[in-house]
Amino acid sequence: MKIKGLCIVITIVLASCNHMKEVPINKFVGLWEIKGRSMFEGIHVRIEQQDQKLIGKIESLNHNKLIKMFAEVGDIWVADISRSSNFQFKLTERKIANDLFSLYGQSTSQDFKVEFIDDNTIGLGFGGADPQHSKILYKRIK
Repeated sequence: MKIKGLCIVITIVLASCNHMKEVPINKFVGLWEIKGRSMFEGIHVRIEQQDQKLIGKIESLNHNKLIKMFAEVGDIWVADISRSSNFQFKLTERKIANDLFSLYGQSTSQDFKVEFIDDNTIGLGFGGADPQHSKILYKRIK
């Protein structure tokens, strides 16, 4: 019985070691496709480092009427990515039609808690949602 308990403790410690290792922030660099939000489904965003910041610009739009009306290729979609811990980040997305929101004094961006689910998938959690189990994803294309 003691060996079984020891095995369980070792398994838990080894599983948590992944969170101890610092995920490099430059892992975000690349071309990503947005998944899990019908209005934004299929938009491609290229995240690059500019002036010590990570910024994501729209590389291609989807066929949503509102997206075509309020967004253009080259617009900044991801305004900032910053580290929260060794494995968690904060990703700031600009809202669609952010210029219109700003005219009325409304928030023009939204913050997400972000974690890598695997090397090619980022989970976005909003509020108290766990990014590891989120349906809102960025999938790496390149």
